[in-house]
Amino acid sequence: MTTDLPKAPASSPPESQEELLPARLNTFGFFSHPGTLEQYLALITKHIDKRDPLSVFYHNQHTIYSYFTNKRLKRCYQRATVIADGMCVVLLCKLSGFACTRDHRLTYVDFIMPLMQTAKEKQWRVFHVGQQSEVLDKALETLRTNVPGLQIQGHHGYFDQDPDSAESIKVIDQINSDATDLLLVGFGTPQQEYWIDAHRNRIAAPVVMSCGACMEYVGGAVRTPPRWMGRIGLEWSFRLLENPKRFAHRYTIQTVKLGFILIGNWLRQRTTDSNP
Repeated sequence: MTTDLPKAPASSPPESQEELLPARLNTFGFFSHPGTLEQYLALITKHIDKRDPLSVFYHNQHTIYSYFTNKRLKRCYQRATVIADGMCVVLLCKLSGFACTRDHRLTYVDFIMPLMQTAKEKQWRVFHVGQQSEVLDKALETLRTNVPGLQIQGHHGYFDQDPDSAESIKVIDQINSDATDLLLVGFGTPQQEYWIDAHRNRIAAPVVMSCGACMEYVGGAVRTPPRWMGRIGLEWSFRLLENPKRFAHRYTIQTVKLGFILIGNWLRQRTTDSNP
């Protein structure tokens, strides 16, 4: 059992979103919808209760870089609500004058257990697709142990994820036949966003969320960073030291390139603002 995960506490129409979340925040050339844990739980509950489709992606340093350098991914994001998964997102929003705090940073390491506890209390049917079979099975076992009564099923992520492929349609049929209320997709960016966006009209679940490597942490395949590091924006350093082969390029080369992109966007915005 993964013991260091936080314990659970006892495509959206604009008008629905504004009732529960801050307005879409545009900053440094990208956008997000920073919200607290309570706000997102309320938003998800509302959409499941009303059977109102909602797709939720997330932004952190890696996804922002991918957003700027991948036109297809950028198009996918336009049709989603976007969690502030990294402290860099909160910081950039604050630099743009928005009233964001650490409470608006919502990462799945902190989010998954409260989300599953809510699912159990609301009797939602949850389905996760992604990861290797062994990792997924362990993660589902951990969730069922920590949240007794949770209705959750899953399917590994090793199938043909091309739009409308026979294997993708088979997985979606399984999701739909399970009467899924909440679908979690963990292929990693950009593949999870591609797959969700390409198949959203076929997926009957009202709420679909990309969740990256969430189940790797839940299942113990990857160590969970100390939560104090998350609160001050240093989780990246833990991940880099834990797995330099996987994260070195992301947190060095990509970070530098992203810095230049953000500075360029800021300068262009300043020029536009000074020349109405």
